[in-house]
Amino acid sequence: MIINIFFRIVLKSYNTSSEAKTDCMNQYFEAIRTSILYFPLAAVLSFVPYAYFQYKKIGYVQFNRSLVFYVFGFYSMTAFFLTLLPLPEITPDFCEVRSGRFIPSYFPFRFVKDTFREVQGNISLFSIVKSTTFKVTAFNVLLLMPLGFFLRYLFQLKNAWLVTLIGFLTSLFYEVTQLTAIYGLYPCRFRHFEVDDLITNTFGCLIGFVIARYSDVLPNISSIPLVNRSNVTLTQRFLAIFLDSLLVILITAYLIEGLTNYVWLLSILKVGLIFSYFIFFSKITKGQTLGKRLLGIRIVRMDGLPLTYKDLIARYGIFLILPFLVGEVSKFLIDTRFDDKLYLFLYLLFLAIWFFGTVMVTFIRKDHRGWLDRFAHTTQVLAK
Repeated sequence: MIINIFFRIVLKSYNTSSEAKTDCMNQYFEAIRTSILYFPLAAVLSFVPYAYFQYKKIGYVQFNRSLVFYVFGFYSMTAFFLTLLPLPEITPDFCEVRSGRFIPSYFPFRFVKDTFREVQGNISLFSIVKSTTFKVTAFNVLLLMPLGFFLRYLFQLKNAWLVTLIGFLTSLFYEVTQLTAIYGLYPCRFRHFEVDDLITNTFGCLIGFVIARYSDVLPNISSIPLVNRSNVTLTQRFLAIFLDSLLVILITAYLIEGLTNYVWLLSILKVGLIFSYFIFFSKITKGQTLGKRLLGIRIVRMDGLPLTYKDLIARYGIFLILPFLVGEVSKFLIDTRFDDKLYLFLYLLFLAIWFFGTVMVTFIRKDHRGWLDRFAHTTQVLAK
């Protein structure tokens, strides 16, 4: 919906020449395409910390609220790119060709004067709406309307003065970024700074806030804490696995890889790292890896007795170290002895079977206990 609004404004924004219209439209399309390209990466990188804070705050990840949050994130990225992109190439005559073209305008309500000057005495509603100045002003109003809407609907802000201040500061950030040529990254300005933009952007933010106050038809996404939560959710389990796996991969990539040219020695070091992290660390912390600690969960024995190394080896040793060993052996065979993709296929098939057996089975069972917990007679509970 936001993108459609931007597209409509872009298609009608300039009325000077065919070439100018095309250039302006391409600029806006480039900003939106850039957001579409980079936002998925930003969403993936932000999901783990977002989910972590959601669990800490309300005890679960609320789907509707999360969806609206990421829509807000996409809008924020797009709005910023719309005020900045495309970035010009720095050439030897960069400032010379732009000399006198981007003079800051510090006089308020200049758009009123420019509108009447553009209509040339033909003062009518149709001529005013058709003017380029009006269209640009309307776009500036629309630019921060979603911000005001999200501040009320998503972040539950009810103070109109606070929302107006946030809208003003956001617009000021955009304008200062343009005024300073991205804080000195460019030798001179390539965008206009106008006080009118501060006024229209802030006004648009306030309009969005007012609209959100009467949006009762939308789903309720208030943060409602989960009462009497006693079970570990699948999201918590997978986030913990993701964090633990990411930590091991980073340590392996930056600390172990390159220490030696001997493949067998690297394999031993990697197995030692996995063994130490998942078994020794879990024993010291009474059933919590770093990922589990961050997500507030713990491994315990079904009979309530303290965890032993035997329990942890039974849980982690077979189902984590075994696939790693198979992978290292397959890699060794592929790299040194066989020029055949059969071993790679067999290894991937093994990983698929292992993934189904250790991960997907948690979806099937009502108690969400995978083969790891069943084999070791353990389970995962909320840490107190």
